[in-house]
Amino acid sequence: MSPLGVVVLIVLVDLLGFSIVMPLLAPFARHYGFGGWQIGLLFSAYPMCQLVAGPILGRLSDRFGRRPILVLSQAGTAVSFLILGLTRHYWIMLLARMLDGASGGNILVAQAYVADVTKPEHRARGMGLIGMAFGLGFVLGPMLAGVLLSLPIPDDLRLRLPFLVAAGFSTMAWILVITRLPESRPRDEDGVTPARVLSWRGVVDTIRLPGIGRLVLLGFLGVLAFAAFESTFALVLGLRFGWDPRTASFAFAAIGLLTAGVQGGLIRRLVPRHGEPRLIVAGLGLAASGFVGMAMAHGVPALGLSMVLLGTGQGLLSPSVSGLLSRRTPDHEQGAVFGAYSSAQTLARMVSYSVSNVLLGRISTAAPYWAAFGVELLALVAAAPVAVATAAGAGALGDDAGAFADDAGAAAPTEEDFGRSRSR
Repeated sequence: MSPLGVVVLIVLVDLLGFSIVMPLLAPFARHYGFGGWQIGLLFSAYPMCQLVAGPILGRLSDRFGRRPILVLSQAGTAVSFLILGLTRHYWIMLLARMLDGASGGNILVAQAYVADVTKPEHRARGMGLIGMAFGLGFVLGPMLAGVLLSLPIPDDLRLRLPFLVAAGFSTMAWILVITRLPESRPRDEDGVTPARVLSWRGVVDTIRLPGIGRLVLLGFLGVLAFAAFESTFALVLGLRFGWDPRTASFAFAAIGLLTAGVQGGLIRRLVPRHGEPRLIVAGLGLAASGFVGMAMAHGVPALGLSMVLLGTGQGLLSPSVSGLLSRRTPDHEQGAVFGAYSSAQTLARMVSYSVSNVLLGRISTAAPYWAAFGVELLALVAAAPVAVATAAGAGALGDDAGAFADDAGAAAPTEEDFGRSRSR
């Protein structure tokens, strides 16, 4: 198996463990008598720690290599799941969630690994395979969790078993990293690759670089909108259509399969023909249309069409932004840039998970999706130079257009640009 195939398999195995745990964390905590604020803190601990650790792990991978960072982060994830499956004490669970969040940079380092081992013109395809692994993981994980919960075993063990199985999957991924994944970063003459100082000033400087900040903004807005769907869809299906959790899980599986199919298959054919800039605009437009449909749908056919639009749009958007971002970043800064990119997306999820549920509870079942539609419109405004510059085929729009279209005439960030961005 090629290094690209190995890293995609690692991401898939890792996401299986993650997606098994997430739907069960709240009932697991409630089973042991924890209150609402304690359960909320368990959920928020992961993205909070990931937000801090993501850029650090990315920069460390630029300096010391992708493989050792993947080994450490994957081990941390496995240990955290094992602790959750064995303990009954709240503060130990919280520490386990914090450890999992601090180890959550394994995905962004995997993205940087893909950028290392693929040619620039093929990077969107590689990112699409990572996205496909995400989609399949989030489809198969909850289904496996349901199977585990149906086993005829004692209640206490039944709740713990999915966490232990998740630890097993993460351990498998850790073994794959050690035994099958070669290092992708070449070493320079001094034996290490230069990296910027670990600081949040470095993150800010990174996203202010020409052509980088706008892409990070698009990634942020795309996740801010889609996370509203992730956190409210099952509740909306129950309130509006009367579906039970089992039926809702099949709807999640359907949109996951659709998104994975677009990211892992269709994107390969569309990028060479149309380019990432046009696909970014198309993805945002389709996703915006899907959110309008979901806000207004009161029948299954309308709901199904809206899900197709949303899943296709998200499947086009995510790998196109990631692929273009990797192409516009110098090789030795891939980890740092993707660290900032991952942190922006983590922040988007933290905000969206809270706000969308408040809108759902206090306004209506349509409110989260109208808000997501508004976010998609903002993203389309930010991406407008893409369509114009691509249609013109020249750099008439300057640096903003060049942030997306390689043929638009604006130069990519230079080594000097990155040198000036290094933190003092």
